[in-house]
Amino acid sequence: MKIAFVNDWSQQIALQYIFAVLKKHGYDVKLFTEPNLFDDIWISIPPLHKILDFREEVVRKLKLYNPDLIGISATTRTYDWACYVAESIKKHMDVPIIAGGLHPTFVPERVIENPCYDMLCVGEGEYPLLELVHSMEKGTVDYSIKNIWFKKDGKVIKNDIRPLIEDIDSIPNPDMDVYLDSYSYHTNSYVMSTLRGCPFSCSYCCTSYYHQLYKLKGPRFRVRSVENVIKELLEVKRLNKRTRKIMFNDTCFGFNIKWLKEFSKEYAQKINIGFFCVMHPASITEESIGYLKAARCRCVSLGMQSWEEDVRVNLYNRRVSNEVMERAVQLIKKAKMEVLLDNIYGHPGSDPEKYIQSLDFYTRCKPTRNYFYRLHHFPKTVLTEKAYANKWLSHGQYENALDGKDLGTLRYEPAQDGSCAPQEKIYKQMQLLFILIDLVPARVTYYIIKKRWYRFFPAFLNSALLTICRTLISFDLESCYFRSIMFTRYFYFIKRKILSHLRLKK
Repeated sequence: MKIAFVNDWSQQIALQYIFAVLKKHGYDVKLFTEPNLFDDIWISIPPLHKILDFREEVVRKLKLYNPDLIGISATTRTYDWACYVAESIKKHMDVPIIAGGLHPTFVPERVIENPCYDMLCVGEGEYPLLELVHSMEKGTVDYSIKNIWFKKDGKVIKNDIRPLIEDIDSIPNPDMDVYLDSYSYHTNSYVMSTLRGCPFSCSYCCTSYYHQLYKLKGPRFRVRSVENVIKELLEVKRLNKRTRKIMFNDTCFGFNIKWLKEFSKEYAQKINIGFFCVMHPASITEESIGYLKAARCRCVSLGMQSWEEDVRVNLYNRRVSNEVMERAVQLIKKAKMEVLLDNIYGHPGSDPEKYIQSLDFYTRCKPTRNYFYRLHHFPKTVLTEKAYANKWLSHGQYENALDGKDLGTLRYEPAQDGSCAPQEKIYKQMQLLFILIDLVPARVTYYIIKKRWYRFFPAFLNSALLTICRTLISFDLESCYFRSIMFTRYFYFIKRKILSHLRLKK
């Protein structure tokens, strides 16, 4: 029994867990990468994407591998890409395709209607997939597997969702061989997770819907033991001695202070590699900062989202005060660690003048990096549903959100004419100021704000292009990681495309 998975350019931790479970039970599993060059969430240049399209190569290799099942994981942002690849496979192969990931979990009733998918997985996929493969191997598909929806005889079978895996230490550690043949292995970074779920329920985040989906189905926040995390990291060091950066992609790393204390000691003694983590501002105390510093944490990212406390608490459901947020930033800076701040603009009823007022804080605290992104309405989140109910979103906009369309202006697309509405223009101008605020002296920022010179900033600049350019000249840990991933990805696959072309010419 052979199982193939098709992945885009990112390191998918969920796939590593699925590989580990399937391999443990003796199944042949292989990953095929379609890197989506020049058509991802950051940059879209159709002519270059057409030249560097790897779909034909992926299909050709899949046919040689001859799998019995093909899996594709998709977030809302990568759903179009996933369908694009699945449709190409279906044209050349008669193999069942299963979709998984965030988007199929959010809107399974829409995804299952797509003719390129034969089934989909809602929620955690390790053991549903194992049961599916077991049944397929026996020659009779079990159509009652919880978490999996099937198409059968023109009808859709919608199975219930199973309880969450409470003891996540019981899952085999992520498979380390998944990316050996891909570009990810050739960087000096490793991305991992120490937990599942989140203790918070921010209205704009997918977690807000997960809490509804899994209501009464188990604890919504589960943390791996320190021993289990260190075991994975020791394996990382053994397999790739060039690893220089560990990126923890948890939503609230170190939320449990006792866990963080134990982690700090074990990590410093056995791993001792500089790392990046995302934390909730309320978790930043002198004690937690001490543990992070001792463990060689180099960079902490905080979700500020809005300096307007009313918006943050009542709209975004982030119940933390301005005082707590400012203290968190100062504690991180005092410990001489990098601090990155996330901010969201464009919420319903937003006022550009309020963002200008918040610049006083950012000018005062001078973060290492300051991200300023448009609010995106992802399907089924509490905020998206509230926006539709209150008619902040039209019916068409809501439908687009459910289909993963029209998520804002994140990508750089040179075909655009650069024009924008007056309200959009001022946000773009402020965005430039937010992105560059840590590069100029505070007195310069105050002067720009006082004289309202930001009104003369170029509004035609795209947010993705600004962020990419800003990253190219930054040396914080996250920027270095982003650069290594992007450069290695493009270099690795463009080189492959050129060598393949040369071989064909011979």
